[in-house]
Amino acid sequence: MAQRHALPSLLMLLFLVGMFGVLLPAAAPPTACAEEEPEEEDDEPGDFFEGDTTFSAKQVNTAIAKGLAWLRKKQARSGSWGDVIAGAIYGGGDPNSAYKHPAGPTALALYTLLKCKVQARDPLVRKGFEFIKKRYKKPGGSYETSVLLLAVCATADNTKTSRAKKAKKAKPKLKGEYRKWAQQLVDHLVTKKVDRGWRYQVNDPGSTHGGENDLSSMQLATLALFSAHQLGIKVKPRVWEDILSYSLDQQEDSGPEKVYTDPATKEKRTDNARGFSYIKGDEAPKHGNACGSMTACGLANIMMARHVLSDGGRQQKKWDERADAKKVQQCVYDGLAWLDHNWSPFENPPGNPFNYHVYYLYSLERAMDLIGDQLVGKHSWYSEMGQGLINSQKADGSWHTNSTHEPKDTLDTCFALLFLKRATKGSIPFPSVTGGSDEPPADHR
Repeated sequence: MAQRHALPSLLMLLFLVGMFGVLLPAAAPPTACAEEEPEEEDDEPGDFFEGDTTFSAKQVNTAIAKGLAWLRKKQARSGSWGDVIAGAIYGGGDPNSAYKHPAGPTALALYTLLKCKVQARDPLVRKGFEFIKKRYKKPGGSYETSVLLLAVCATADNTKTSRAKKAKKAKPKLKGEYRKWAQQLVDHLVTKKVDRGWRYQVNDPGSTHGGENDLSSMQLATLALFSAHQLGIKVKPRVWEDILSYSLDQQEDSGPEKVYTDPATKEKRTDNARGFSYIKGDEAPKHGNACGSMTACGLANIMMARHVLSDGGRQQKKWDERADAKKVQQCVYDGLAWLDHNWSPFENPPGNPFNYHVYYLYSLERAMDLIGDQLVGKHSWYSEMGQGLINSQKADGSWHTNSTHEPKDTLDTCFALLFLKRATKGSIPFPSVTGGSDEPPADHR
């Protein structure tokens, strides 16, 4: 059996693996580069900066600027950001001949740049997309398709001009060849779905599915489909029902009790701290046991699926009448209780062999910004985790925790930037964990 890897990393790989083989648009990205807009002032809070923190908006902006400068320098002359080096995984076989997903880090880097407001017309971004266009002409596996779809969708919403900030925010639109490309990617990703979800599913001869499904692969595909959904490119509700049910199935059956008091009503509620696993029931503890990154991934999947299936809250009554509505809500509470019970501001709990520390931070950002809360229990997650990232940034602007795959510095830097920039913030316009209101949940959950 192919070596299976510490799965929490999957997602990371997912991202890196991302885009290698998906149809590129017939027309190349625009070649004319308009004059760049002036950067924001260092001390100006971005739309991502809120809540009480131990650091300033200027420190965050400086860290992001240094990280982006490093990421720019890291791009090769070909337009690539390197290959994934992780042994005989993601397709199996001899470690020396294993497919190394060379477009993966490039997809992740492009997605990061775009989410950090680097313009799609930037020569660096165009060069990255051209690298994929020239080298990968056939649809790829689920990882590749998901990451590329994220990058393509991110071209729609990365405007950073001061004029745009003052004007009423228009709904992002994906236009022209990028929209055609995104539709192709969505269609292909749906064809890669096996049973209720996704795993590696590379296009190796004789390896149609790449093994059973896993929560990490599922989460990347869900993020990609959700990004497309927000831009009007939708899939059948059955896909979202499968995402919801598979994700719920990866949660532990039981866990320690945690009592929470609603600060407004003073009423107490008891939750059970139940985390999510990469593949629940797998004989390898590092795959079958719950960990921080996978728990955050499971919560994010539930939030996205519920948002889509309730039509963005417009059919909230219909959702509330579902037989499983209360169960889904309790699973979210229990997942949050697990993160609180096992709280770690930097290392992926419960520690080795789970690793993927910066990926864990980014996974938690996704979950909490989809939920719409600034606290995990009593922990201000952005403040505590962000302080750890600011403190650990290298002098050259990169991050490198040695807890993931090669190219380790590129992956860690991308995940750190996505966390600091709050790349998922605003994806769901209200904190639907409690049903949909513009106010944060009263119990900070």
